[in-house]
Amino acid sequence: MRSMLITVALAAALFVAFGCGNAAAAQPCWRTVIQDWYDGKIDGDYSASCYREALKNAPDDLKMYSDLPDDLDRALQNKTRSLSGVDGAAVTVQSAKDGRNKAKGPVGRVLEELGPSRADSVPIPLLVLASLALLLIAAGAGGMVTRRLAAKRVKSRDD
Repeated sequence: MRSMLITVALAAALFVAFGCGNAAAAQPCWRTVIQDWYDGKIDGDYSASCYREALKNAPDDLKMYSDLPDDLDRALQNKTRSLSGVDGAAVTVQSAKDGRNKAKGPVGRVLEELGPSRADSVPIPLLVLASLALLLIAAGAGGMVTRRLAAKRVKSRDD
């Protein structure tokens, strides 16, 4: 009887340890599609329902201010064509020719290397503006210190 209880307890512990962990950690496929898109292109192969769900559940700012809806529509069309047997190579070639995913020049390459690779990272324009603000504050403080030192020199000469 005691060995049976130990066996049941061990089986329950193994089930809890290995059986439930992956279900909580998995994210929905539409979120995976959006994470994949964030570098400017969708590299993975997802089901048509994942693309539809990504279109439906995408954040409003991505829908309004990015090419996410167009890219998801294009990927959905390619997936639908491939499922129906029609070759989607022409659309893929068109997507590759538009060139908006390629870095242009040295600045573009640097921004691509330094740029965010996840949807929840800080955008580069925000970092640039923050740096510029700090630079302007430092310049203003330097001007103020210079002005006070000059005023002290003039005052000491007058005395």
